[in-house]
Amino acid sequence: MKALLNHCDENSPYLLENEVAYQQWRNHKLENRSRIGSAQVFALNADGLLADDQLADVRQQIDAYNFIIFETQDTNFGKHEFLALNRQFGLRDLDTNLGADDDKVTALHVVSESDHRAQYIPYTNRAMNWHTDGYYNPHGRRINAFALYCVNQSARGGGNYLFDHEMMYLLIRDQSTELLEALMHDDLMRIPANVQDNQVVRDEESGPVFSLQPRSCALNMRYTSRPHNIVWKSDKCSQRALNLVREILMQGEAMIEIRLHAGQGIICNNILHGRQAFQDDPEGPARLVYRARYHDAIDLDRGFAADART
Repeated sequence: MKALLNHCDENSPYLLENEVAYQQWRNHKLENRSRIGSAQVFALNADGLLADDQLADVRQQIDAYNFIIFETQDTNFGKHEFLALNRQFGLRDLDTNLGADDDKVTALHVVSESDHRAQYIPYTNRAMNWHTDGYYNPHGRRINAFALYCVNQSARGGGNYLFDHEMMYLLIRDQSTELLEALMHDDLMRIPANVQDNQVVRDEESGPVFSLQPRSCALNMRYTSRPHNIVWKSDKCSQRALNLVREILMQGEAMIEIRLHAGQGIICNNILHGRQAFQDDPEGPARLVYRARYHDAIDLDRGFAADART
């Protein structure tokens, strides 16, 4: 459990010994979700940002669901505006990856088979199973938040399904603290090195499913349903814990399905998510979604206090 501690407050509700703090956090979480009901869509203003008078509602939805959906009517809303909006949420420390552009924003679309990115599912029209972003990143580069912006949607399919990682923690802890503890072990998941043309693109990485973010001490989850290129700890307790995660995802008790339209997007802490398979219209624009990954977690106080446009 060393990775879970990270020098965070000993009274954190995510530490198993803090039952009183956990119950208080749990009640607040569930009451918030019940009060809000379904997640709302937040309209951006003429500057491509959220207005100050929306902050209270945004904060409540982030507390309840760990994501918001936004939409803009600005047909010129591009990467610059996308990154400025993310800065309003306190998100500045961008991660990079092999498919990202120079500005560290990734343009997700179907690429040709000759493109080296075609070996990665996000650049195909295939379904993407449950995962959190960057689960293969080393500890010092954990993905704590990401944002999507839909430039063009596909003709058919392409919807997303979302599952708040804090709700996953809550549902597991309510059933078995033993299995939750197994998901906190540093050696639970191992991702082999990524070797391309005899070159190590990414080193082997091991770590837990649940840990605490080193800056905010909020909950971080690393998970993938992919059966390939991942090795799970094989003892009985670990396997029971992983089976419980799969069962909860299959039951879908806290799952939310959305299909972003052009001009809509998501800003979230690194929640569990997936994507349906899709088909583009050969006569129309192809599906294009911008993605930005962050080492920061959402911090609305820091974001709204600063000038997000700079």
